[in-house]
Parts: sequence; structure tokens; C-alpha cells
Amino acid sequence: MQLYLCEKPSQARDIARELGATRRDAGCQHGSGVAVTWGFGHLLAMAPPEAYDEQLGQWRLETLPILPRQWQLQVRPKAKEQYRIVRRLLSQADEVVLATDADREGETIGREILDHAGYRGPVRRLWLSALDPASIRQALAQLL
Repeated sequence: MQLYLCEKPSQARDIARELGATRRDAGCQHGSGVAVTWGFGHLLAMAPPEAYDEQLGQWRLETLPILPRQWQLQVRPKAKEQYRIVRRLLSQADEVVLATDADREGETIGREILDHAGYRGPVRRLWLSALDPASIRQALAQLL
């Protein structure tokens, strides 16, 4: 299955329409050999200080600055169900097409999700700056 990972539901609906992925399911849309899913912008957020060390849960001058060796991301509480859906779809995907916004933030959102979920398969990029049908079809014909 080819999985399209979008940044937001409205973007996913527009892309799914052009892919013929019209069958709706919780947190995604399906078509023949294709699924389209989305985040709500950032599904992940930086872990709070206490995730690194319980003693950092209370701010004290002597514990600053907090500079972890490896920064951690956590699933946002309100996004847990959608993250679970995305992760399940990633485990079934033969290929992911990153269809987030065509900017640094969109790229970061998509790559963080793939990394956090442990996805290691092939990734291509849908690069588009408009969501009208003609622009989507053109970008689909030129996946990077």
C-alpha cells in the first residue's frame, strides 16, 4: 500500500479525491492500493523537563540550563488516537509519500512522525504549493 501522509485533514481530503481514495475510515481515507492520512499539524511535541529526570519537574536555578544529550518528542495528549492510526498505517505501508506543506515546518512535521514511529521504508515527496485539482494532479505526476 502507498500511504500519503498529510499535515492536516483538509489537505488530505483534497489529495485523496485526486487519488480516488474515497472510502472513509477513522483518521484516513482509502482507495485501491492507496491510503491518505494526516496529522493535526504537530502530532508530536518536545518532552517536558521531567521526562529527562524527575528532579527537573520543579524549576530551580541550580538545574538550569537543561541540556539533554538527546532531545525527546512525545505524542501530544489530544493527538494520541490519530498518532495510533498513523502508526498502524505506516506499519502496513510499502511506501510513504510525504504530502505535508511544502515548507520547512511541513517537512519537519512529516519527518518527525516517520522517525518517531520507526518507519524505515521508502519515502517520496509530493511537492505542491496549491490544492486545486490541476496542481495536485501535476504534483502527483512528478513525485520526488
